[in-house]
Parts: sequence; structure tokens; C-alpha cells
Amino acid sequence: MTTTSGSKLKHAVIGVGAGVFNMHRPALALATTEVVGVCDINSEAGQQRAKELGCPFYTDHRAMLSETKPDIAVILTPHPSHAPIAIDCLRAGAHVLVEKPIAVHAAEADAIIEAATAAGRVVAVNFQHRNRADVRTARKLIQQGALGRLQHVAMTAAWPRTARYFKAVPWRGTWLGEGGGVLMNQAPHQLDILCHLFDLPARVLAWTRTALHDIEAEDTVLAMMEWPSGMLGSFHVSTAEVGCAERLEIVGTGGSLQFAKDGALTYERLETDFRTFMAESDNPFGQPAKQAEAVELEAGSGDHVAIYQNLHEAILNGAPLVCDGLEGRKSLELANAMILSSYTGSTIPLPLDRQKYAVLLEGLKAKSMVAR
Repeated sequence: MTTTSGSKLKHAVIGVGAGVFNMHRPALALATTEVVGVCDINSEAGQQRAKELGCPFYTDHRAMLSETKPDIAVILTPHPSHAPIAIDCLRAGAHVLVEKPIAVHAAEADAIIEAATAAGRVVAVNFQHRNRADVRTARKLIQQGALGRLQHVAMTAAWPRTARYFKAVPWRGTWLGEGGGVLMNQAPHQLDILCHLFDLPARVLAWTRTALHDIEAEDTVLAMMEWPSGMLGSFHVSTAEVGCAERLEIVGTGGSLQFAKDGALTYERLETDFRTFMAESDNPFGQPAKQAEAVELEAGSGDHVAIYQNLHEAILNGAPLVCDGLEGRKSLELANAMILSSYTGSTIPLPLDRQKYAVLLEGLKAKSMVAR
């Protein structure tokens, strides 16, 4: 495959009948995009999308890959199928853009990454929230040391869902169909933000619960984390609660940073780093003066178009990916560790023990099959 700057890249979409397709649609109109085929096991929905896009329709992704020879394969199928389909696409010579999460089990992500390396192709994971102005700005402030030594991070998110949500698509919230619940469906973006800002923690202790929903997997999770630097963190997410869609607070010896509902950032700088103040102050109950400072947001947009533009630049001009396979694996590995911690009642060190998690997951799938 050879491409040059200014070229159109041939795209093939697998799982084109998925609801998330409409979020990808604007990117398929980019000047660098040509849709050469779409695929779905739902012929009616797939043929309709093919008609809208003016391209051939397939029910078999392998046949589509063979006949259309795309530069990029976009994978929108349920995540248990991500790994085998991605590997098929890479072996067929296509670069891959896969929806979050990259797979169900970190070992599957390992296999995707290995296949990409062997094929000399790139894998991009659609974690578009990395491009949000607030996330980009927070990352810059952290890297610049604006918060001093990082001490604590707290992330919470509520994504309320009703019974109808799960009944409408029976594979949701099942071990066979999703490989988990809220951690595999609603929470990946929040987990990815944590990993993007701070990398993977060194260990995690978590509790998963099915609090309200009549589903197999978890609808609520609470986790405590420790990073190699000694920073501590908490994470709470649920589809069985009504609350803030996302709340993130970061505390360091130099100040604190809070994500606001409107996409703004609230930054309070300590006039003296607390390490210095603590050592030198004569007041046993004192604390440094705080100064609220305006934060100029970096340019950024958390939409799918930016992910496609970045992938095209990576392929055509060698630009670094916003989220490649290695980065996309981190949030999945953290989700796996939380599930393993809850079911074993133990603190889980990272990197994740793939074999231990595989045994747990296969056991949960087996129980799911018996129940059905």
C-alpha cells in the first residue's frame, strides 16, 4: 500500500449498522476519506447505510477486505469481536480504527498490537475525549508541574440507564456479550482520561456491584488506586445512580485542578508549595494562601472527526497518534484489574496477570451460558 500527502484513503466500515455510526458519519465526508465498502450482519441496516454512502455492502468482512482492499478498516462492532476482526484487517494490509474499548481482555489487546507490528500497520483507538480542550489543558498543566507533586485524584461519573436500555439490546451487561458491565461500556472514556493524564497505577483495589439493574455484570464500581509516584486515587462510576456525568479533581502540593460542567477548568495555585510551607511554617494549623487563576484552554474538540484527521496524518505524514494500541490498552487493563480485584477480594498489581484474568472471565462466561 502506498499513499502520499493529499491522497484519499480508502475506508471500509465494519459494523456499519451500529448506533455509534452516526458519530462517525461526519468524518467519512473528510477530503481525505473515500468509503469503499461497509459490512454488517444486519443486512437491512447495512444495505441502507451502503445506499446512503454510495458503496458496496457486505455481510462478510473478510470478503470486503479482499475485494475492496481498504487503507483503513473502521470497526464499530460489539467489543467481544474487536480482536479477531482487527487482526483480520491488519493481516489483510489495512490500518485499523477501532471503537472503545479496544477489546474485552488485555491479552486480546496484546494480540492486536502484535498483529499491527507484524503487518507494519497502525492501530488507533477511538478515545476522542483525549482531544477535549479541558483534557488537553489539564495534561499540559500537569506536565509543566503547575500542581507540584501530585498527591490525589478523584474521578466520579454517573451514566443513568433504565431497564429498557438493557432489554433493547440483550447482549448489554452480559459476560458473553460485553465481557462486563459499566466498566466495559460507559466507563472506558473516564478510565482512559485517568490513564492519559497519569498513566497506569501500580495497584488497584476495587468493589464491583450489580446494585439495581437485572443484568449479569456490574452496574456500579468503586476503586482505590496507587501510582508508582505514591499518588493515590479514587474512581466511582455507575449506571444505577443519578449524578454528575463526570467530575474530576486533581490535588498536588502546588495547587488543585477541577473539571467544571461547562468544559472549563478551575485552577487554584498555592502561593507556596505545601512541602516548603509544611517544613517552614510556625503555625501548626496553617496552610498556604490560595490564588484562583484563570486557565486558557488549549484548542481541542472531543469529536470523532479529530480522531480521523489525526489517523490520516499518522498514515500520510507520520504524525503521532492521539491514542494508539498501546495507549488504548491501558484503560482496558485497568478495567480488567478492577473486575479481578472485586471477584478475588484482593489488591491487584499492574501490569495485569493475563492468565488469572482469563480464568476468571472464562468462568463468568461459562456461568452466563448455563443461565441462558
